Amino acid sequence: MKKFTLLFLSMFCMLGTAVAQDNGDGKDEGKDDGNAAFALEYSNPADGENVFTTVYNIRLKFNKDVVTTLPDGGIDVKNNTTGEVVKITRLDNNEWLEKSDVVFLFEQKSVYDEKEGKEQLQDQYIETPGQWSYTVPAGCIKSVDGEEFAEHTFTFNIAPTMDIESVSPSEGVTELNKIEVTFPKPIASVATSKLALLDNYWTPVSNFKSEVTYSNGRKTVTLELETPITTPGRYNLDLYQGVFLSEDGTLNNYQSVSFQIIDTAPSFSLNYKEGEKVKELGDLEITFKNVNEVKLVEGADPIMAYIPGDAEVEGTATLADNKITVSFGELTEEGVYTYVIPAGFFTMDGVENKEFALSVELYTFEITPLEIVSVTPVEGNVAQIDKIIIEFNQNVTLSWNENWQQISQEIVLKGEDKEYKLTYNSMSTNVGKTLEYLANAQWTGYEFAATPITAAGKYTLDLSQIVVDHAGESYIDQWGYPNTMWHSKNQVCKGTKTWTIVAGESSIDDVVVENGEKVIYDLTGRRIDNITKAGIYIVNGKKVLVK
Repeated sequence: MKKFTLLFLSMFCMLGTAVAQDNGDGKDEGKDDGNAAFALEYSNPADGENVFTTVYNIRLKFNKDVVTTLPDGGIDVKNNTTGEVVKITRLDNNEWLEKSDVVFLFEQKSVYDEKEGKEQLQDQYIETPGQWSYTVPAGCIKSVDGEEFAEHTFTFNIAPTMDIESVSPSEGVTELNKIEVTFPKPIASVATSKLALLDNYWTPVSNFKSEVTYSNGRKTVTLELETPITTPGRYNLDLYQGVFLSEDGTLNNYQSVSFQIIDTAPSFSLNYKEGEKVKELGDLEITFKNVNEVKLVEGADPIMAYIPGDAEVEGTATLADNKITVSFGELTEEGVYTYVIPAGFFTMDGVENKEFALSVELYTFEITPLEIVSVTPVEGNVAQIDKIIIEFNQNVTLSWNENWQQISQEIVLKGEDKEYKLTYNSMSTNVGKTLEYLANAQWTGYEFAATPITAAGKYTLDLSQIVVDHAGESYIDQWGYPNTMWHSKNQVCKGTKTWTIVAGESSIDDVVVENGEKVIYDLTGRRIDNITKAGIYIVNGKKVLVK
Protein backbone atom coordinates (compact mmCIF):
# COMPACT_ATOMS: atom_id res chain seq x y z
CA MET A 1 0.00 0.00 0.00
CA LYS A 2 2.86 2.32 0.86
CA LYS A 3 4.46 1.80 -2.52
CA PHE A 4 1.16 2.47 -4.32
CA THR A 5 0.60 5.68 -2.32
CA LEU A 6 4.11 6.90 -3.00
CA LEU A 7 3.77 6.17 -6.70
CA PHE A 8 0.47 8.05 -6.80
CA LEU A 9 2.06 11.10 -5.15
CA SER A 10 4.90 11.02 -7.64
CA MET A 11 2.47 10.82 -10.55
CA PHE A 12 0.45 13.65 -9.02
CA CYS A 13 3.62 15.73 -8.78
CA MET A 14 4.43 15.00 -12.45
CA LEU A 15 0.94 15.90 -13.59
CA GLY A 16 1.17 19.18 -11.73
CA THR A 17 4.21 20.32 -13.71
CA ALA A 18 3.63 22.89 -16.45
CA VAL A 19 3.73 21.50 -19.98
CA ALA A 20 3.80 23.14 -23.39
CA GLN A 21 0.46 24.65 -24.37
CA ASP A 22 -1.27 24.28 -27.72
CA ASN A 23 -1.68 27.75 -29.23
CA GLY A 24 -4.33 26.63 -31.72
CA ASP A 25 -2.16 26.49 -34.86
CA GLY A 26 -1.08 22.87 -34.37
CA LYS A 27 2.28 23.78 -32.82
CA ASP A 28 3.25 23.54 -29.16
CA GLU A 29 4.49 26.77 -27.69
CA GLY A 30 8.15 26.46 -26.87
CA LYS A 31 8.75 23.59 -29.30
CA ASP A 32 11.63 23.91 -31.72
CA ASP A 33 10.81 25.77 -34.94
CA GLY A 34 14.08 24.60 -36.50
CA ASN A 35 16.07 27.69 -35.52
CA ALA A 36 15.83 27.84 -31.72
CA ALA A 37 18.90 27.01 -29.65
CA PHE A 38 18.93 23.61 -27.91
CA ALA A 39 17.60 24.22 -24.39
CA LEU A 40 15.95 22.64 -21.35
CA GLU A 41 12.25 23.55 -21.05
CA TYR A 42 11.65 22.25 -17.52
CA SER A 43 12.62 19.59 -15.01
CA ASN A 44 10.58 17.57 -12.55
CA PRO A 45 11.32 18.13 -9.73
CA ALA A 46 11.93 21.71 -10.75
CA ASP A 47 15.32 23.18 -9.90
CA GLY A 48 15.12 24.37 -6.26
CA GLU A 49 11.55 23.07 -5.80
CA ASN A 50 10.06 21.86 -2.52
CA VAL A 51 8.44 18.50 -3.28
CA PHE A 52 6.52 15.84 -1.41
CA THR A 53 8.13 13.05 0.55
CA THR A 54 8.97 10.84 -2.43
CA VAL A 55 10.40 10.98 -5.96
CA TYR A 56 10.30 7.80 -8.09
CA ASN A 57 12.07 9.27 -11.09
CA ILE A 58 13.51 12.48 -12.47
CA ARG A 59 12.25 13.99 -15.70
CA LEU A 60 13.82 16.55 -18.05
CA LYS A 61 12.07 18.01 -21.08
CA PHE A 62 13.84 19.76 -23.94
CA ASN A 63 12.74 21.88 -26.87
CA LYS A 64 14.17 19.33 -29.32
CA ASP A 65 14.23 15.58 -29.63
CA VAL A 66 17.23 14.14 -27.81
CA VAL A 67 19.57 11.17 -27.55
CA THR A 68 20.67 10.27 -24.02
CA THR A 69 23.59 8.15 -22.79
CA LEU A 70 24.20 7.57 -19.07
CA PRO A 71 27.81 7.92 -17.88
CA ASP A 72 29.60 4.85 -16.56
CA GLY A 73 28.49 4.24 -12.96
CA GLY A 74 25.33 6.28 -13.40
CA ILE A 75 24.52 9.63 -11.80
CA ASP A 76 24.55 10.21 -8.04
CA VAL A 77 21.52 11.89 -6.48
CA LYS A 78 22.82 13.04 -3.09
CA ASN A 79 21.14 14.28 0.04
CA ASN A 80 23.33 17.25 0.97
CA THR A 81 21.93 17.16 4.50
CA THR A 82 22.46 13.48 5.40
CA GLY A 83 24.95 12.33 2.76
CA GLU A 84 22.59 9.60 1.50
CA VAL A 85 23.10 8.70 -2.17
CA VAL A 86 20.64 7.10 -4.61
CA LYS A 87 22.01 6.29 -8.06
CA ILE A 88 20.42 6.94 -11.45
CA THR A 89 21.31 3.86 -13.50
CA ARG A 90 18.44 3.49 -15.99
CA LEU A 91 16.48 5.38 -18.63
CA ASP A 92 12.75 5.00 -19.14
CA ASN A 93 12.23 3.98 -22.77
CA ASN A 94 8.45 3.61 -22.74
CA GLU A 95 6.78 4.37 -26.06
CA TRP A 96 4.41 6.91 -24.51
CA LEU A 97 7.30 9.26 -23.80
CA GLU A 98 7.96 12.04 -26.25
CA LYS A 99 11.37 11.96 -27.90
CA SER A 100 12.16 15.30 -26.27
CA ASP A 101 11.71 13.75 -22.79
CA VAL A 102 14.42 12.23 -20.62
CA VAL A 103 13.21 10.17 -17.66
CA PHE A 104 15.91 8.93 -15.29
CA LEU A 105 15.14 5.83 -13.21
CA PHE A 106 16.83 4.93 -9.96
CA GLU A 107 18.90 1.82 -9.37
CA GLN A 108 16.86 -1.20 -8.32
CA LYS A 109 17.58 -3.01 -5.06
CA SER A 110 17.06 -6.61 -4.07
CA VAL A 111 14.32 -7.19 -1.49
CA TYR A 112 13.16 -10.54 -0.09
CA ASP A 113 9.56 -11.25 -1.11
CA GLU A 114 7.92 -13.38 1.58
CA LYS A 115 5.05 -14.49 -0.67
CA GLU A 116 7.37 -15.53 -3.51
CA GLY A 117 9.95 -16.88 -1.08
CA LYS A 118 12.85 -15.33 -2.98
CA GLU A 119 14.71 -12.08 -3.66
CA GLN A 120 12.95 -9.61 -5.98
CA LEU A 121 14.20 -6.42 -7.63
CA GLN A 122 12.37 -3.32 -6.42
CA ASP A 123 12.52 0.29 -7.62
CA GLN A 124 14.11 2.70 -5.18
CA TYR A 125 12.62 6.05 -4.31
CA ILE A 126 13.68 9.14 -2.36
CA GLU A 127 11.89 9.99 0.86
CA THR A 128 14.53 11.31 3.28
CA PRO A 129 13.91 15.03 3.99
CA GLY A 130 16.65 17.45 3.05
CA GLN A 131 18.24 19.14 0.05
CA TRP A 132 19.06 16.73 -2.77
CA SER A 133 21.21 17.45 -5.83
CA TYR A 134 22.42 15.70 -8.97
CA THR A 135 24.69 16.72 -11.83
CA VAL A 136 24.04 15.85 -15.47
CA PRO A 137 27.48 15.72 -17.17
CA ALA A 138 28.16 17.59 -20.37
CA GLY A 139 27.41 15.52 -23.45
CA CYS A 140 25.19 13.07 -21.58
CA ILE A 141 22.21 14.53 -23.42
CA LYS A 142 22.42 15.63 -27.04
CA SER A 143 19.86 16.91 -29.48
CA VAL A 144 19.30 14.95 -32.66
CA ASP A 145 21.21 17.77 -34.35
CA GLY A 146 24.27 16.92 -32.25
CA GLU A 147 24.06 19.89 -29.84
CA GLU A 148 25.27 19.05 -26.32
CA PHE A 149 23.45 19.93 -23.10
CA ALA A 150 26.08 21.57 -20.92
CA GLU A 151 26.88 20.20 -17.46
CA HIS A 152 24.18 21.27 -15.03
CA THR A 153 23.55 20.66 -11.34
CA PHE A 154 19.94 20.46 -10.19
CA THR A 155 18.71 20.74 -6.63
CA PHE A 156 15.36 20.03 -5.00
CA ASN A 157 14.13 19.73 -1.45
CA ILE A 158 12.26 16.81 0.07
CA ALA A 159 10.32 18.53 2.80
CA PRO A 160 9.19 16.89 6.06
CA THR A 161 5.44 16.80 6.61
CA MET A 162 3.06 17.71 9.42
CA ASP A 163 -0.56 16.91 10.25
CA ILE A 164 -3.28 19.53 10.46
CA GLU A 165 -4.32 20.08 14.07
CA SER A 166 -7.82 21.48 13.50
CA VAL A 167 -10.16 23.05 10.97
CA SER A 168 -13.06 25.35 11.82
CA PRO A 169 -15.95 25.84 11.70
CA SER A 170 -16.45 22.28 12.95
CA GLU A 171 -20.20 22.69 13.55
CA GLY A 172 -23.08 23.86 11.37
CA VAL A 173 -23.22 27.56 10.44
CA THR A 174 -25.71 29.76 8.60
CA GLU A 175 -23.02 31.31 6.39
CA LEU A 176 -19.57 30.15 5.33
CA ASN A 177 -17.22 32.98 4.41
CA LYS A 178 -13.93 31.91 5.96
CA ILE A 179 -12.15 28.78 7.17
CA GLU A 180 -9.43 28.57 9.81
CA VAL A 181 -6.73 25.88 9.63
CA THR A 182 -4.38 25.35 12.60
CA PHE A 183 -0.96 23.65 12.50
CA PRO A 184 1.68 22.69 15.07
CA LYS A 185 4.22 25.01 13.39
CA PRO A 186 4.22 28.61 12.11
CA ILE A 187 3.19 28.83 8.45
CA ALA A 188 5.25 30.76 5.92
CA SER A 189 3.09 30.56 2.77
CA VAL A 190 -0.16 29.13 1.39
CA ALA A 191 -0.89 28.08 -2.21
CA THR A 192 -4.55 29.17 -2.21
CA SER A 193 -4.82 28.61 -5.98
CA LYS A 194 -4.88 24.85 -5.28
CA LEU A 195 -7.98 25.13 -3.07
CA ALA A 196 -11.67 25.27 -3.93
CA LEU A 197 -14.85 24.68 -1.95
CA LEU A 198 -17.00 21.93 -3.48
CA ASP A 199 -20.69 21.16 -3.08
CA ASN A 200 -22.09 17.71 -2.35
CA TYR A 201 -21.77 16.83 -6.05
CA TRP A 202 -18.05 17.74 -5.92
CA THR A 203 -18.60 20.77 -8.12
CA PRO A 204 -16.60 23.92 -7.24
CA VAL A 205 -18.81 26.66 -5.76
CA SER A 206 -16.16 29.16 -4.63
CA ASN A 207 -12.41 29.72 -4.77
CA PHE A 208 -10.33 31.32 -2.04
CA LYS A 209 -8.81 34.78 -2.02
CA SER A 210 -5.06 34.80 -2.59
CA GLU A 211 -4.45 36.88 0.53
CA VAL A 212 -4.63 34.99 3.83
CA THR A 213 -4.30 36.18 7.42
CA TYR A 214 -2.29 34.59 10.21
CA SER A 215 -2.86 34.41 13.96
CA ASN A 216 -1.74 32.33 16.95
CA GLY A 217 1.92 32.97 16.15
CA ARG A 218 1.26 32.19 12.44
CA LYS A 219 0.11 28.68 13.37
CA THR A 220 -3.50 29.46 12.39
CA VAL A 221 -4.28 30.42 8.80
CA THR A 222 -7.57 32.11 7.89
CA LEU A 223 -8.73 31.38 4.34
CA GLU A 224 -11.37 33.75 3.00
CA LEU A 225 -13.83 32.63 0.31
CA GLU A 226 -14.21 34.81 -2.77
CA THR A 227 -17.97 34.14 -2.64
CA PRO A 228 -19.59 33.54 0.78
CA ILE A 229 -21.90 30.50 0.81
CA THR A 230 -25.36 30.69 2.43
CA THR A 231 -27.26 27.90 0.63
CA PRO A 232 -28.01 25.11 3.13
CA GLY A 233 -26.20 21.84 2.55
CA ARG A 234 -22.87 20.08 3.05
CA TYR A 235 -19.68 21.38 1.42
CA ASN A 236 -16.27 19.77 1.02
CA LEU A 237 -12.69 20.99 0.94
CA ASP A 238 -9.58 18.99 0.01
CA LEU A 239 -6.50 20.39 1.76
CA TYR A 240 -3.93 18.92 -0.61
CA GLN A 241 -0.45 18.00 0.51
CA GLY A 242 1.99 20.85 0.06
CA VAL A 243 -0.56 23.68 0.03
CA PHE A 244 0.79 24.96 3.36
CA LEU A 245 4.53 25.49 3.88
CA SER A 246 5.85 26.07 7.39
CA GLU A 247 8.65 28.47 8.24
CA ASP A 248 11.07 25.55 8.67
CA GLY A 249 10.17 24.02 5.28
CA THR A 250 7.61 21.45 6.45
CA LEU A 251 4.64 20.65 4.17
CA ASN A 252 1.15 19.74 5.31
CA ASN A 253 -0.25 16.24 4.93
CA TYR A 254 -3.47 15.77 2.96
CA GLN A 255 -6.80 16.10 4.77
CA SER A 256 -10.37 16.26 3.50
CA VAL A 257 -12.88 18.25 5.57
CA SER A 258 -16.57 19.09 5.24
CA PHE A 259 -18.80 21.91 6.45
CA GLN A 260 -22.54 22.09 7.10
CA ILE A 261 -24.60 25.18 6.36
CA ILE A 262 -27.88 24.91 8.25
CA ASP A 263 -31.26 26.12 7.08
CA THR A 264 -32.79 28.84 9.28
CA ALA A 265 -36.04 29.15 7.31
CA PRO A 266 -39.25 27.80 8.91
CA SER A 267 -39.89 24.24 7.68
CA PHE A 268 -41.45 20.93 8.62
CA SER A 269 -40.57 17.27 8.14
CA LEU A 270 -42.42 13.97 8.41
CA ASN A 271 -41.44 10.74 10.11
CA TYR A 272 -41.58 8.92 6.73
CA LYS A 273 -39.59 9.54 3.53
CA GLU A 274 -41.03 9.75 0.03
CA GLY A 275 -41.02 6.28 -1.56
CA GLU A 276 -39.88 4.58 1.67
CA LYS A 277 -40.69 0.90 2.27
CA VAL A 278 -41.67 0.13 5.85
CA LYS A 279 -42.59 -2.94 7.85
CA GLU A 280 -45.42 -1.24 9.73
CA LEU A 281 -47.33 2.04 9.59
CA GLY A 282 -48.13 4.17 12.60
CA ASP A 283 -49.19 7.75 13.16
CA LEU A 284 -48.05 10.48 10.79
CA GLU A 285 -45.87 12.96 12.73
CA ILE A 286 -45.22 16.50 11.50
CA THR A 287 -42.15 18.04 13.17
CA PHE A 288 -41.21 21.71 12.80
CA LYS A 289 -37.86 23.45 12.54
CA ASN A 290 -37.05 27.13 13.10
CA VAL A 291 -40.67 27.80 14.07
CA ASN A 292 -41.73 29.59 17.27
CA GLU A 293 -45.46 28.88 17.10
CA VAL A 294 -47.55 26.23 15.33
CA LYS A 295 -51.37 26.32 15.17
CA LEU A 296 -54.02 24.05 13.64
CA VAL A 297 -56.38 26.00 11.39
CA GLU A 298 -59.97 25.59 12.50
CA GLY A 299 -62.29 24.35 9.72
CA ALA A 300 -59.44 23.32 7.40
CA ASP A 301 -59.77 20.23 5.18
CA PRO A 302 -58.48 17.12 6.98
CA ILE A 303 -55.28 15.22 6.20
CA MET A 304 -56.21 12.17 4.12
CA ALA A 305 -54.56 8.79 3.64
CA TYR A 306 -55.31 7.09 0.31
CA ILE A 307 -54.76 3.38 0.91
CA PRO A 308 -54.53 0.27 -1.33
CA GLY A 309 -57.80 -0.69 -2.99
CA ASP A 310 -58.73 2.93 -3.81
CA ALA A 311 -60.00 3.55 -0.27
CA GLU A 312 -59.34 6.64 1.82
CA VAL A 313 -59.09 7.36 5.53
CA GLU A 314 -59.49 10.72 7.25
CA GLY A 315 -56.88 11.49 9.88
CA THR A 316 -57.39 12.84 13.37
CA ALA A 317 -54.84 15.51 14.26
CA THR A 318 -53.58 16.62 17.67
CA LEU A 319 -51.04 19.36 18.47
CA ALA A 320 -48.65 19.14 21.39
CA ASP A 321 -45.23 20.77 21.98
CA ASN A 322 -45.22 22.24 18.44
CA LYS A 323 -45.60 18.73 16.90
CA ILE A 324 -48.69 17.56 15.01
CA THR A 325 -49.61 13.87 15.31
CA VAL A 326 -52.16 12.49 12.83
CA SER A 327 -53.78 9.11 13.53
CA PHE A 328 -55.51 6.98 10.84
CA GLY A 329 -56.25 3.91 12.91
CA GLU A 330 -54.78 0.51 12.13
CA LEU A 331 -53.18 0.25 8.66
CA THR A 332 -52.06 -3.30 7.86
CA GLU A 333 -52.77 -4.02 4.20
CA GLU A 334 -49.64 -4.25 2.06
CA GLY A 335 -49.30 -1.67 -0.69
CA VAL A 336 -48.73 2.04 -1.35
CA TYR A 337 -50.22 4.68 1.00
CA THR A 338 -50.38 8.33 -0.02
CA TYR A 339 -50.78 11.03 2.64
CA VAL A 340 -52.06 14.42 1.50
CA ILE A 341 -51.68 17.45 3.75
CA PRO A 342 -54.07 20.12 2.34
CA ALA A 343 -53.04 23.76 2.04
CA GLY A 344 -53.95 25.83 5.07
CA PHE A 345 -54.12 22.89 7.51
CA PHE A 346 -51.69 24.57 9.95
CA THR A 347 -49.71 27.79 10.35
CA MET A 348 -46.02 28.30 11.06
CA ASP A 349 -45.50 31.63 12.84
CA GLY A 350 -48.77 32.76 11.27
CA VAL A 351 -48.01 31.57 7.70
CA GLU A 352 -50.28 28.83 6.31
CA ASN A 353 -48.75 25.71 4.80
CA LYS A 354 -48.93 24.76 1.14
CA GLU A 355 -50.33 21.41 -0.02
CA PHE A 356 -47.95 18.49 0.43
CA ALA A 357 -48.18 14.79 -0.56
CA LEU A 358 -46.09 11.82 0.56
CA SER A 359 -46.23 8.15 -0.54
CA VAL A 360 -44.84 5.17 1.39
CA GLU A 361 -45.19 1.42 0.84
CA LEU A 362 -46.19 -1.04 3.55
CA TYR A 363 -44.13 -4.15 2.93
CA THR A 364 -44.07 -6.83 5.63
CA PHE A 365 -40.83 -8.75 5.95
CA GLU A 366 -38.60 -10.43 8.49
CA ILE A 367 -34.92 -9.68 8.94
CA THR A 368 -32.92 -12.89 8.97
CA PRO A 369 -30.18 -12.54 11.61
CA LEU A 370 -26.73 -13.40 10.32
CA GLU A 371 -25.36 -16.44 12.12
CA ILE A 372 -22.49 -18.91 11.90
CA VAL A 373 -23.83 -22.34 10.97
CA SER A 374 -20.64 -24.38 11.33
CA VAL A 375 -16.88 -24.26 11.59
CA THR A 376 -14.82 -26.98 9.88
CA PRO A 377 -13.00 -28.93 11.17
CA VAL A 378 -15.24 -29.48 14.19
CA GLU A 379 -13.71 -28.87 17.60
CA GLY A 380 -11.77 -31.78 19.06
CA ASN A 381 -8.81 -33.91 18.09
CA VAL A 382 -7.46 -33.52 14.56
CA ALA A 383 -4.45 -34.84 12.68
CA GLN A 384 -3.51 -31.44 11.27
CA ILE A 385 -4.90 -27.99 10.50
CA ASP A 386 -4.49 -26.84 6.93
CA LYS A 387 -7.69 -24.85 6.47
CA ILE A 388 -10.60 -23.55 8.53
CA ILE A 389 -13.96 -23.05 6.82
CA ILE A 390 -16.65 -20.88 8.42
CA GLU A 391 -20.19 -21.31 7.08
CA PHE A 392 -22.94 -18.71 7.58
CA ASN A 393 -26.70 -18.90 7.14
CA GLN A 394 -26.62 -16.34 4.30
CA ASN A 395 -24.21 -14.73 1.84
CA VAL A 396 -21.28 -12.82 3.30
CA THR A 397 -18.13 -10.99 2.26
CA LEU A 398 -15.29 -9.53 4.26
CA SER A 399 -15.93 -5.95 5.35
CA TRP A 400 -14.01 -2.99 3.92
CA ASN A 401 -12.46 -0.23 6.01
CA GLU A 402 -12.38 3.50 5.29
CA ASN A 403 -9.26 3.04 3.12
CA TRP A 404 -11.05 0.50 0.89
CA GLN A 405 -9.04 -2.40 2.24
CA GLN A 406 -10.73 -5.63 3.26
CA ILE A 407 -10.71 -6.25 7.01
CA SER A 408 -9.79 -9.73 8.30
CA GLN A 409 -7.70 -10.75 5.27
CA GLU A 410 -5.38 -12.33 7.84
CA ILE A 411 -6.27 -13.71 11.26
CA VAL A 412 -4.28 -15.49 13.98
CA LEU A 413 -4.54 -19.09 15.18
CA LYS A 414 -2.93 -19.33 18.64
CA GLY A 415 -0.93 -22.44 19.43
CA GLU A 416 0.53 -23.32 22.80
CA ASP A 417 4.02 -22.23 21.79
CA LYS A 418 3.50 -19.80 18.89
CA GLU A 419 0.96 -18.02 16.70
CA TYR A 420 0.12 -19.06 13.16
CA LYS A 421 -1.14 -16.84 10.35
CA LEU A 422 -4.38 -17.80 8.62
CA THR A 423 -4.97 -16.13 5.24
CA TYR A 424 -8.38 -15.61 3.63
CA ASN A 425 -8.51 -17.66 0.45
CA SER A 426 -10.03 -15.21 -2.03
CA MET A 427 -9.56 -17.81 -4.79
CA SER A 428 -11.64 -20.44 -3.01
CA THR A 429 -14.61 -22.01 -4.78
CA ASN A 430 -16.39 -21.82 -1.42
CA VAL A 431 -18.09 -18.50 -2.01
CA GLY A 432 -21.36 -16.96 -0.90
CA LYS A 433 -22.10 -18.42 2.51
CA THR A 434 -18.59 -19.57 3.46
CA LEU A 435 -15.21 -18.07 4.28
CA GLU A 436 -12.10 -20.21 3.88
CA TYR A 437 -8.84 -19.48 5.72
CA LEU A 438 -5.58 -21.30 4.90
CA ALA A 439 -2.73 -22.01 7.30
CA ASN A 440 0.67 -20.57 6.33
CA ALA A 441 -0.65 -19.73 2.86
CA GLN A 442 1.72 -19.13 -0.03
CA TRP A 443 0.77 -17.60 -3.39
CA THR A 444 1.73 -19.98 -6.21
CA GLY A 445 1.06 -17.56 -9.04
CA TYR A 446 -2.54 -18.54 -9.65
CA GLU A 447 -3.83 -19.74 -6.26
CA PHE A 448 -3.06 -19.90 -2.54
CA ALA A 449 -1.58 -23.14 -1.18
CA ALA A 450 -1.70 -24.08 2.51
CA THR A 451 1.13 -25.55 4.55
CA PRO A 452 -0.57 -27.75 7.19
CA ILE A 453 0.12 -27.26 10.88
CA THR A 454 1.08 -30.66 12.31
CA ALA A 455 2.81 -29.89 15.64
CA ALA A 456 1.00 -31.64 18.48
CA GLY A 457 -0.81 -29.37 20.92
CA LYS A 458 -3.85 -27.20 21.52
CA TYR A 459 -4.89 -24.49 19.05
CA THR A 460 -7.44 -21.70 19.61
CA LEU A 461 -9.16 -19.41 17.10
CA ASP A 462 -10.81 -16.18 18.29
CA LEU A 463 -13.72 -15.71 15.86
CA SER A 464 -14.11 -12.02 16.76
CA GLN A 465 -11.16 -11.28 14.45
CA ILE A 466 -13.53 -11.74 11.48
CA VAL A 467 -15.75 -8.83 10.41
CA VAL A 468 -18.20 -9.39 7.56
CA ASP A 469 -20.85 -7.62 5.49
CA HIS A 470 -23.92 -9.62 4.57
CA ALA A 471 -26.91 -9.63 2.25
CA GLY A 472 -29.95 -10.40 4.41
CA GLU A 473 -32.09 -12.48 2.08
CA SER A 474 -35.33 -10.76 3.21
CA TYR A 475 -33.81 -7.47 4.28
CA ILE A 476 -35.09 -4.08 3.11
CA ASP A 477 -32.64 -1.30 3.86
CA GLN A 478 -33.43 2.30 4.80
CA TRP A 479 -33.65 3.31 1.12
CA GLY A 480 -36.09 0.53 0.29
CA TYR A 481 -33.76 -1.83 -1.59
CA PRO A 482 -33.98 -5.57 -0.89
CA ASN A 483 -30.96 -7.89 -0.64
CA THR A 484 -28.47 -5.06 -0.33
CA MET A 485 -24.92 -6.22 0.40
CA TRP A 486 -23.32 -3.04 1.72
CA HIS A 487 -25.72 -1.85 4.39
CA SER A 488 -23.64 -2.34 7.54
CA LYS A 489 -20.69 -4.08 9.15
CA ASN A 490 -21.71 -7.08 11.24
CA GLN A 491 -19.51 -8.31 14.06
CA VAL A 492 -21.51 -11.53 14.43
CA CYS A 493 -18.44 -13.73 14.71
CA LYS A 494 -18.04 -14.34 18.44
CA GLY A 495 -16.50 -16.88 20.78
CA THR A 496 -13.61 -19.25 20.24
CA LYS A 497 -13.00 -22.60 18.61
CA THR A 498 -10.40 -25.08 19.90
CA TRP A 499 -8.66 -28.03 18.30
CA THR A 500 -5.99 -30.44 19.53
CA ILE A 501 -3.52 -31.94 17.09
CA VAL A 502 -2.79 -35.46 18.39
CA ALA A 503 0.51 -37.14 17.58
CA GLY A 504 0.47 -40.81 16.57
CA GLU A 505 -2.13 -42.98 14.91
CA SER A 506 -4.76 -45.45 16.07
CA SER A 507 -6.78 -48.25 14.53
CA ILE A 508 -10.27 -47.76 13.20
CA ASP A 509 -11.34 -50.55 15.54
CA ASP A 510 -10.42 -48.45 18.57
CA VAL A 511 -13.05 -45.78 17.80
CA VAL A 512 -15.96 -45.56 20.24
CA VAL A 513 -19.22 -44.76 18.46
CA GLU A 514 -21.49 -42.54 20.58
CA ASN A 515 -25.29 -42.78 20.25
CA GLY A 516 -24.80 -45.14 17.33
CA GLU A 517 -23.58 -42.28 15.05
CA LYS A 518 -20.18 -42.22 13.40
CA VAL A 519 -19.00 -38.69 12.36
CA ILE A 520 -16.20 -38.89 9.79
CA TYR A 521 -14.00 -36.14 8.24
CA ASP A 522 -11.10 -36.50 5.82
CA LEU A 523 -7.88 -34.51 6.25
CA THR A 524 -9.20 -31.63 4.12
CA GLY A 525 -11.94 -31.03 6.69
CA ARG A 526 -14.78 -32.40 4.54
CA ARG A 527 -17.40 -34.51 6.24
CA ILE A 528 -18.00 -37.88 4.50
CA ASP A 529 -20.60 -40.60 4.98
CA ASN A 530 -18.37 -43.65 4.59
CA ILE A 531 -14.68 -44.54 4.38
CA THR A 532 -14.08 -45.93 0.89
CA LYS A 533 -10.28 -46.09 0.70
CA ALA A 534 -7.20 -46.38 2.87
CA GLY A 535 -5.85 -43.29 4.57
CA ILE A 536 -6.03 -41.14 7.71
CA TYR A 537 -9.46 -39.88 8.86
CA ILE A 538 -10.99 -38.09 11.83
CA VAL A 539 -13.73 -40.30 13.26
CA ASN A 540 -15.74 -38.93 16.18
CA GLY A 541 -12.94 -36.47 16.91
CA LYS A 542 -10.09 -39.01 16.80
CA LYS A 543 -7.43 -39.59 14.18
CA VAL A 544 -7.49 -43.12 12.78
CA LEU A 545 -5.54 -45.03 10.15
CA VAL A 546 -7.49 -47.18 7.70
CA LYS A 547 -5.41 -49.77 5.84
